[in-house]
Amino acid sequence: MGIIASSALTGRILLLGYERIAFKKAGKEKNSIISTFLLFFIATIILLPILFFYSWDSSVLLYAFPSAAIYTAAFLIYIYVLSNYEVSLIVPFYNFNVFFLLILSIIFLEETFNLLKVIGIFMLFLGTIFLNKESRLIDSLKAVYTNKGCQLMMLVSILMAIGRVMDTYLVESFNSGEYSIALYFLISFDIFIILLFTKKVKHIIPTLKSRPKEFLIGSATNAFTYLFLLISLTEMELTFAEPLSMLSVIISIIFSYIFFKEKIRERLIGGIIMSIGAILLIIQL
Repeated sequence: MGIIASSALTGRILLLGYERIAFKKAGKEKNSIISTFLLFFIATIILLPILFFYSWDSSVLLYAFPSAAIYTAAFLIYIYVLSNYEVSLIVPFYNFNVFFLLILSIIFLEETFNLLKVIGIFMLFLGTIFLNKESRLIDSLKAVYTNKGCQLMMLVSILMAIGRVMDTYLVESFNSGEYSIALYFLISFDIFIILLFTKKVKHIIPTLKSRPKEFLIGSATNAFTYLFLLISLTEMELTFAEPLSMLSVIISIIFSYIFFKEKIRERLIGGIIMSIGAILLIIQL
């Protein structure tokens, strides 16, 4: 692993840890569709200077269209959940991204399955027990898995895993700069069409004016978190880079206490267990 890829992955972990906090601060008590549009549209603008350093092949827009549709659905749900539920409760479920990614990788990328991966999957489910601590084990599991926010985050994990597999193929054909710009532009375009049909375009500017700093910071972390992932994928496998990114969950849980005073003691334990489980999924026997 080269220094550029390892540095990019480190930057992604740190930024991803704060990204969820930034999304919640921007989108709390706001229309989640408008918030998602602003976060991706501003991120697209932030990424545009990259074109001075990368070439541009307009065909990337056609190839990125299917993955953009997947990510549009994923992030609309993702930002809604972050804006309306406790970060420390729902963010650890993002770790299931690695479980679904493993399944897709076995099917499409010919990954192998071993004992450590079985243990890793078990730890993913074990960690969820601590996210909503009840007096009995069955009550803890029931409390978590009947929570709408947790259910929606599981759906986000599935969509993200599909998107990541598509990224792996496309980043080999296009450079990370042009692909990220194309993807963010298409996501913004898709959401803008939704806003047109729902007649909410007129609310975009007022929403931005209400929290300009929060949307700018959220968009910047969003843009560079994804760009760093694409850079890391040029030198490492997706099934290595994405599980390590799950360490960001621990950072998010700690930040949820700092910024929102959420109760995190048991949830931090659950997040650590789930992150270890996610990492075990990448180890080869």
